[in-house]
Amino acid sequence: MTIEDKKKFSETFEMITGEKTRPEDWNENAANLLAEMVAKLRECSDAMDYVPRPVGFKPGWGYIAKQAFGALKQHFSNDKRNIYSVCLVAAGPLKRQIEIALETGE
Repeated sequence: MTIEDKKKFSETFEMITGEKTRPEDWNENAANLLAEMVAKLRECSDAMDYVPRPVGFKPGWGYIAKQAFGALKQHFSNDKRNIYSVCLVAAGPLKRQIEIALETGE
């Protein structure tokens, strides 16, 4: 793994968690865990795109159709950068595993 790879892992982790890491601390185990985390975040966020947004009234068929269309549009759009906060919480255990891998070098 090159230093450039390690810098990218560090930047990716910071974009997701908001926490900085030293590029030189990244190892193969931490990188594999980060890849797993990114995959889980994407899978979770894709699923969340299908959840209808809450309304303050009893929704009619027009609202339901609009929500379904919006979910499909979001799913098939090129902008897949939405990460829902509930997905970040669900990925918390992986975040901790990455932190341990960085601390221990294993």
